[in-house]
Amino acid sequence: MVEANTARRIDERVFFQRDRRADGGARRIRVTRDDVLISRRYSGVSMVITVPVTAYCGVALEVQPADDGSPRYVLSLAHRDPDLDILLGDTQDCGAAASDWRHWAAWLGLPRVTEEDGALRSLEGAGEAIAAASPRRRCETSLGKRRPRFLFRRKAGDSRRTKVVHGDEREIISYE
Repeated sequence: MVEANTARRIDERVFFQRDRRADGGARRIRVTRDDVLISRRYSGVSMVITVPVTAYCGVALEVQPADDGSPRYVLSLAHRDPDLDILLGDTQDCGAAASDWRHWAAWLGLPRVTEEDGALRSLEGAGEAIAAASPRRRCETSLGKRRPRFLFRRKAGDSRRTKVVHGDEREIISYE
């Protein structure tokens, strides 16, 4: 049992990040291979959001100028909603940033992306802009083409088999 807990702890990373809207100005983030759990307190109420990793666009690397003018590399988990972006690292060492970028992308199974002019561009996709990431829908498979079980007995409509409807006539029913 101890080995399972140790393995589980290795497969998750916990961060504390600044959040101006949270009580105490911080939120707790737990990142696993499957999902991201964001927890914070807002006006005394505990809030927890679980976001699947597949909802994220990729692991983004952004180059920003530091206070002394040298480049600063910011590594983050990019989401369509900026409030759900997760800061993974911040360094001025180019080699460490590239290594961490490859590690996080491989560990989470997400593409590596860069932010240019406010848009995310993938390295794997030959510079194409990344569309909003969403999981594949099941209706695209062959299962979506099947008819439900109770509809198999029903016949398709045929205009020749329809009954004649006489308008403006009254029906007289006799029970004798």
